[in-house]
Amino acid sequence: MERFTGYVGTYHSSRSQGIYRFYLDAESGELTGADCVLDVPDSKYLAIRQDGLLASVVGRAGKAGLFVADLRQSAHPFQTEVLTEESAGCHAAFYQTYGYTANFHAGTVSFYRIADKRPFFQHTIPIASGAGCHQVLFHADTLLVPCMELDEIRMFHIPDHTPCGTILFPQGSGPRHAVLDEASQALYVAAQKDNSLYCFHICGNGEFRLFQRVPLLASPDPARDEAAAIRLSPDRRFLYISVRGADQIVVLERRDGKLQVIQRIPSGGEHPRDIALSPDGRWLLAANRFSGDLVSFPRDSATGRLGAARGRTIIHQGVSIVFDAQERKEHEK
Repeated sequence: MERFTGYVGTYHSSRSQGIYRFYLDAESGELTGADCVLDVPDSKYLAIRQDGLLASVVGRAGKAGLFVADLRQSAHPFQTEVLTEESAGCHAAFYQTYGYTANFHAGTVSFYRIADKRPFFQHTIPIASGAGCHQVLFHADTLLVPCMELDEIRMFHIPDHTPCGTILFPQGSGPRHAVLDEASQALYVAAQKDNSLYCFHICGNGEFRLFQRVPLLASPDPARDEAAAIRLSPDRRFLYISVRGADQIVVLERRDGKLQVIQRIPSGGEHPRDIALSPDGRWLLAANRFSGDLVSFPRDSATGRLGAARGRTIIHQGVSIVFDAQERKEHEK
């Protein structure tokens, strides 16, 4: 039986104490495990490097920062953290030998050097208080930061982080999370407030040119519905976006260079904060924060469509899902 190992970061509460590990059966979609394996309060976003190093935002004893653990040492994982921030961020990411956190309320991005599996704080990139910095992602040697409350994506050179441009969005759109399709030179951005997908061409001069806006819902309720996570399929043909309030997963297909909605299905719970594709692309998982469950859906790789919910396990306050994809590669050797 082949199975995949995944991890879920959570908001800190009386029923969610840190980072949870689960197992996905690759054939049946059954979800098992769901044990808290790392004591990391407010582990709201996770990232895994190919060598098994896991990063998470953390908030502990009135301070916050970046937590790092070595998952390859499964019995007693090496773990460490540095707490130099005032409040826990909402996103963590690796880039080469660096680590980053984005802080929504402070409107900052913190930059860390990773050496000997340890994070070392370097500096903070100030953007604007309340900017809504919700993610960091990377294109070439450029750092991109979606700023939901500014209706912008700010760009910075790596590693000196000097500003190098801005991608503007319509007022009130709220760009939240994005994915890059480097092969097709495209950037796809899920906007939380107007529940739209914004599609950009990456031009040869490094500029981003909008070529399409796609509404995600037929009749969105602006007081309730909020687009959240976005994922790109392994073949780059399909996009998956979770929408809270409506509690749906929206599937889009790229046809002749344009995106169109081909499916909307219930997320299997309430408030789908994150979604993730399994390493083989055959399953999509949704973390429904308010209903406290992790749900698996079978995925047809040819059509991109999702089937009815198959597996379910309890994880309260789930915010972020990651798979240890490298673990599967080592298993196949």
